[in-house]
Amino acid sequence: MKSSLTAFIKKHPYLVLFLAAISVLELLPAGTYGLINAATMLPIHNLRLAVPEMNHVFAPFIGIPVYLSTAHSIKRESIALFSWGFLFVVFFAVIKKRYTKLPVYIAGYIIAFSLFVVYLLFTPFPLLKIVPDNNYCIVDPHSHTFYSHDGLVSPLQNLNWHVNQGFDAWFVTEHYNIKGGIAEQDLSMTTPYKSMIGEEVRVKNDPHYFLALGITGSVAGWCPDNCPSTVRDLANAVHKQGGALVLALWWMDGKIDLVHYIHDGVDAFEIANAGHKQKLTNRVRTMAYRVSQKYHVPLLASSDWHGWGNYAYTWTAFPITGFSAYNLPQLQHIIISMLRSKQNNGIVPVIYDYPRQYRGTARYLFAPFFDFYYYFSTLPFADYISWVVWTLLLWSSFTLYRKIHTMFFSDKPALLPYVCFIAAGLLSLFYAVRMIAEFTFIPVENTLLLTVIYGILFYSFGVLVVVVLWLYISTLKKKT
Repeated sequence: MKSSLTAFIKKHPYLVLFLAAISVLELLPAGTYGLINAATMLPIHNLRLAVPEMNHVFAPFIGIPVYLSTAHSIKRESIALFSWGFLFVVFFAVIKKRYTKLPVYIAGYIIAFSLFVVYLLFTPFPLLKIVPDNNYCIVDPHSHTFYSHDGLVSPLQNLNWHVNQGFDAWFVTEHYNIKGGIAEQDLSMTTPYKSMIGEEVRVKNDPHYFLALGITGSVAGWCPDNCPSTVRDLANAVHKQGGALVLALWWMDGKIDLVHYIHDGVDAFEIANAGHKQKLTNRVRTMAYRVSQKYHVPLLASSDWHGWGNYAYTWTAFPITGFSAYNLPQLQHIIISMLRSKQNNGIVPVIYDYPRQYRGTARYLFAPFFDFYYYFSTLPFADYISWVVWTLLLWSSFTLYRKIHTMFFSDKPALLPYVCFIAAGLLSLFYAVRMIAEFTFIPVENTLLLTVIYGILFYSFGVLVVVVLWLYISTLKKKT
């Protein structure tokens, strides 16, 4: 038995090393990702997160995108991952002395990395959501549709995404217009969904972005021509319409004076934004929390969803008991009143995160190694089992493929056809499970998102055809 185990380890050292590494990390008492108060970075116990079963079944294919989506500096993370992959390709070519093939390897790596980015941005992953609680109304203060210059999704897609994400109400805050909010309210007339009108604007003499929530008409027009001159002017215009003014993305400027904005009429501050997490350091977060406590200014967590990627990790919980019984105008009035009256103690900015991560410079210089550690050390046990099972299945299938290829074709099995076949099979299986389990697709309209999704779907079947043709041609060559 011992000799058989030793022989297996010698025959498959990389498989054994990988499984041993993730098993050791799984045994570490590191905890897991969960719901965190974005202001205090402490766990939240009175709200529960619902994770779709599909996330556990397909953990290797869904878990990594979900993990990367919580990165606090996605730009630095992407650059680091790409650079390490590039160095690995060059190192592999040098070790194998395949200098003439290095350009081909580099081109293939760039294509593969680009496809991975497309996969992250446009695959409709099953969404995490907060389990409904009649004591808390889950709100998103910041989102966009294609009525914003950088938005990808329609009002109907935005509406359905928020429902699937677990929001009870949300604001559509287009850049310098309210067309998306009006369109969603028209869609919500015959449904119980509570989509509210907002607008994202700037003022002439300030570099920051502001959210005008609960307004009835545009407060900015098309900037810069019609922008208010000062923050106080903007606050007066918003308050005149019965709305509330929120300072967004302020942490991009580490020297900002939040108290000054409170005196100018700002009613609340963003403390988390799923689209712009960089530069929100613990020092800046602590400063914002102290200002919030002293002046009773609410802190909010926003998705800032534009359609880039299907996943977000932010919610704002408003303590409104029995909110489901209120109609849209009533609920909006309560939310705006809570913001205007500075009821910060009950409003909770919620994020899905793991607070004990190191986020210094070395975190991004050695990103792949930190990511490997944090991802597998915080993995739920069900996801760990999924990783083990899928690893063994893929390794077994590749071993079988090599034997079949060697038997019928040549002694040097090509890796590319196998990878294409597995990718096509997994994509087909993913969509089949979604349809069988009646998972709802993002509503279809003529958008870039729809085009990419269907492109990937048809590409997967196209790859199957290519693999079959390749096998047929290889068989003919073998016979001749």
